[in-house]
Amino acid sequence: MILLIILLIPFITGLILLLVRNASTVKSAALVAAVANLLITLSLFFTVSASSYSVNWIDFLGTKFALGYDGISLIMLLLTNLLFPFIILAGFKRDQQQVHVLYSLILFTQSALIGVFLAQNAFLFYVFWELALIPVYFILLLWGGEGRRTITFNFFIYTLTGSLFLLFGIIYLYHLTPGLHSTDFTAFNQLKIPVQSQIWLFWILFIAFAIKMPLFPFHTWQPSTYTMAPTQGVMILAGMMTKMGIYGALRFLFPIIPQGVLYWQNTVIVLSLIGVIYASVIAFRQTNLKRLIAFSSMAHISLMVAAMFVLNYYALQGLLIQAISHGVTIVALFYLVTLIEERTSTLELSQMGGIKLKAPNMAILLLLVVLGSIALPLTAGFVGEFLMITGLFEQSVWFAVFGGMTMILGAIYMLYAYQRVMLGELKAGFEKVTDIRPLDYLILVPLIILILGLGIFPQPIFNIVEESVNIMQKLLIPVNDVITALTH
Repeated sequence: MILLIILLIPFITGLILLLVRNASTVKSAALVAAVANLLITLSLFFTVSASSYSVNWIDFLGTKFALGYDGISLIMLLLTNLLFPFIILAGFKRDQQQVHVLYSLILFTQSALIGVFLAQNAFLFYVFWELALIPVYFILLLWGGEGRRTITFNFFIYTLTGSLFLLFGIIYLYHLTPGLHSTDFTAFNQLKIPVQSQIWLFWILFIAFAIKMPLFPFHTWQPSTYTMAPTQGVMILAGMMTKMGIYGALRFLFPIIPQGVLYWQNTVIVLSLIGVIYASVIAFRQTNLKRLIAFSSMAHISLMVAAMFVLNYYALQGLLIQAISHGVTIVALFYLVTLIEERTSTLELSQMGGIKLKAPNMAILLLLVVLGSIALPLTAGFVGEFLMITGLFEQSVWFAVFGGMTMILGAIYMLYAYQRVMLGELKAGFEKVTDIRPLDYLILVPLIILILGLGIFPQPIFNIVEESVNIMQKLLIPVNDVITALTH
């Protein structure tokens, strides 16, 4: 029952807020709901047995409304409910239009994301997968920046196309289940799909998740969408919706079509590492700070996908802690970008400089977040990237070399951007720039504490996901011999 409560709190609150017109009341109520959800989620870590919820739903499809979790689901659920209070706080003390609609859409998105991570059958997963897209579409369309109509339309078409691939894959798997067909993940996981079928089915499912991450070459919607998106919209996109793609791949590909995963393993790793280098080089060439951060996010996600497909213990552990680290870090970065834009009225690096002289505290906080982004030791990013690169090394020295370029190139373009924005002489027109406010501390300091805390003591995350990682490895090892024989 507790899982149903976690799912419904943001959804019901969002419905109620549609009827409220006072902006401060709307924002406060949304924050209370998000914090309550976080506290209830944290209680799951202290329960003796796993919680679940299941009721009959669509009997003729063999589909139940079933919610549950394992270690991987719990990590994603925690990240979702951890970030949304900060996403909501990011709109406080700011003039916004149609506040009741905006915060209702934010809460609907949170509820749909929770549903994605808790769904125990593929049909319910798909329903929540689609529901998460709808409120984000309207957030971008109604509160986005210049060119929002065209960019949002492109974003919608890309993600809808991926969803159609996913739907086809689910329908195909549904018809493979014996007897009275079922969409339960347990039924899908027990299927004995021929190797040749798994080889083509892999791409039907993987494309849907690759678009959502996004992964090279399915990324073209991302830079313009992130740049145009309002602060809270880009926080949701970069902090959480990228994790939908990663989670979907872990939930569908590895247990259901393991032979297809192993067959295309090196292909996906190579694509991912191309994405790492490509996004890093393009990031360095950007003149717009927000667009630079967008490509930075793509580079980190690409490394996470490469680590996912290495399929060893180190890489999978690193992937899951990096999912949390990336979510926290990218939300903090995009919030700081908003603070800079509000004070300077520009995001062009060529027009910035010397902001540290007027906003020293902002400069310190930005530096700490940047150091987390470039995986400095004692930050969560270092733990995740060290383990992922170690896992890549076990697969291939060259994979590790190109994967490690994330840290090197990331340090180059992030420190270059920091230098252009904060250091040097104060640019003309910036004399009235102010330092950060108490609200900004309330958002940034806890996020930085998480970045440093998980870097110093990451063991709680390892404890949560260890069993799930071991199960995934044991599932894939026996089929490796089949793939070896098939390819030789």
